Parts: sequence; C-alpha cells; structure tokens
Amino acid sequence: MNKRIEAILKMLENSAISGWILDGDRKIIYMNRVMKELFGDLLGQNVSIIYDCGSYEIVDQAEGETSGLSEIIISDVPFRRFSSVVDLGEGGRYRVELFEDISEHKLVYNNMTQALAKLNAETRMAKTIQNSILPVDDTYWNTIAFSALYMPADDLGGDFYDLQKLNDDEYLIYIADVAGHGIQAALLTVFMRERVRTNTGAALAGTGRLLEKLVQDFRALDIDGMMYVTMAICKYKKSRRELQISNAGHNCCPLIIRDDRETEIITVRGMPVCVIADEAVYEEETISMDPGDRLVLFTDGVVEEIDSLTGRSLGTEGVLELAVKYHDFHGGYVARKIMDESARYSLISAKDDRSLVIVDILS
Repeated sequence: MNKRIEAILKMLENSAISGWILDGDRKIIYMNRVMKELFGDLLGQNVSIIYDCGSYEIVDQAEGETSGLSEIIISDVPFRRFSSVVDLGEGGRYRVELFEDISEHKLVYNNMTQALAKLNAETRMAKTIQNSILPVDDTYWNTIAFSALYMPADDLGGDFYDLQKLNDDEYLIYIADVAGHGIQAALLTVFMRERVRTNTGAALAGTGRLLEKLVQDFRALDIDGMMYVTMAICKYKKSRRELQISNAGHNCCPLIIRDDRETEIITVRGMPVCVIADEAVYEEETISMDPGDRLVLFTDGVVEEIDSLTGRSLGTEGVLELAVKYHDFHGGYVARKIMDESARYSLISAKDDRSLVIVDILS
C-alpha cells in the first residue's frame, strides 16, 4: 500500500473526529470508525447520499473552492469541515474530509449572543435612566443660571451632578465622581443622587453634615470596599450671598471667577465617601458671592488626560484660563469651549468620564 495512503488512513482511524476519503467520482472509498457510527457504512456510495439528504447548508466557503475550512449543516447538525485534495501518486487524486461536531460550540455561541443582547438592552436602559437624572441647562428659581456638560468614557459612566432647592433661600449644587465605570457605577450614581435629595435636613445643617450622612448611607449598602465616591458640594444662601463648600476627596477644587475676572481656587479637604470614612469630619468653607460671579465645578477627566506627544494635560490652570477668557459668554458656551480643549489631550478616546458644571449667580 502507498505509504502516503497508509499514513492518512492511520491518522483517520486513530482520530476522534469523523472522516472519510472520496475518489474523483465523489464515491466514498474509506470511512473511519467514528464516521461509520455517525452515518453507517456507506463505502462505495456517492457522497451525495449524505449531502443531498435532509437540510444542507455550507457557510463561509466560496463556491468551487477545493480545500479549506467550512461550516456545514447535515440533518440539522452543525459540523466544522476540513476538506483537502490529496495527490497520492499512482493512486490518483482524492479528497480527504474531516468533520467536527460543533453543536456545543454553537449552543454556547447562541447563549452568549442572547446574553450580550440582553446586557446591551439593560445598558441602554441604564443609560437612559442615568441621563434622565441630570438637570438641564436653565435658570433656576431666579437665582442661578445652571449649565453643564457630561461626556462619559463608556456607555455608562460614574460622573453625576445636580442642583436642589432646599428652601426659598438655600440651594444645593454639587458634582460627584464614582470610582469605575459600567452598570455598578451607574447604579451608584442614581443611589447617591437619591440620598442627597432625601437628606434635606442634613444639607440645611451644612455641607459637611450632609457628607457625613452620605457616608452613613453608603456604608449601609454593604458593597465592595473598593468602591468610593468623590464629591464637591456647594450650598448657596441667597439672603447672605454666601456659598458654603465642602469636599469629599474630590481632587478638582471648585473655581470662583468674579464679575471683575478675579479668580479663586477653593481648597477644602475631606475623605471620599467610602466604607472607611465613618469617623471623617468634613470642613466647610464659606465664600461671599455677588451677582455676576461664576462657580466652576468639574471632574478629573477634564484635566488629567495627558497628550502622549507632549506629555501635557489641560490641568486646573487651563480650565481657569479658559473660564476667565470667556467669562462674558453664556455658561453653556464656556463649558463647550473647556470640553473641546480637554478633548484635544486625548488623541484616540478619553480614558475617564468628563463632567463640567458652570453656575452663574443672578441674585
């Protein structure tokens, strides 16, 4: 027997994958044990007895192609088929075909596809809910003009901001950043916003007291100890024209741009809202404000993205410079200018969420 034939037959007989050899007339001249168990003994039969029965479909193989990998469905069973024409010298040219049952692979693939579709639907829903809780640009309570921009790095981000009327004289404005991205971070943004709005009494007592209460609520969640939230919280008291500010580990200090373009960077310290902050005490800084003054809040994604070519980032100084340059313009325009400049430092895509809030004092 031709040595090449012997080698091929030995390989097929010892294989756990079904296989056969066809002659030039497409007759089956050899079937290994696994193939016989699958289709019965069909030696001498034309291969069409299998290919023409039941449902039959070839996927991913061009018509007329003589060899290569393809997926084939025979009687509703999916196989991965390797087909190759072999020249056996005096024996002539034959086709060797191997079949691997990929039913389990297909089942896993279909299950994964369905799971991914479900996850995408849930992500879209979570994104809709997350976006719905963010306030729109507008004038609020004839007291402040609010403008903001939010650009998440992923479909779901961890930044959020809000403003809230506590009473006819006091108004809360804040920005926050949840560690991480994805559904877990998005859910935490919704939870934290709800807790801020619920704890009106604590907010009236002071921004520091509000943060202490938020820590208690956060600890009660009993979630991953690696999760945390940074926040810069401001409370404006209209009758006194005072802005009270507290900071929970937010490394982007609030900025004040006065009507005469004088600037202040408000440095207040405090631990992030996290499970280990139970004994934390938060400072409260009080700043006088007048109509025409502007408050700028932002998250680190705005200032920390580094240009890989220059090694530079926008930085707090860059935000302050742009805020002063466009101080006479509407807050929404200024926010866009700052965000556009920030985007220049990420050549491909931003690695972190970017949020920016601009509040103009009207009265």
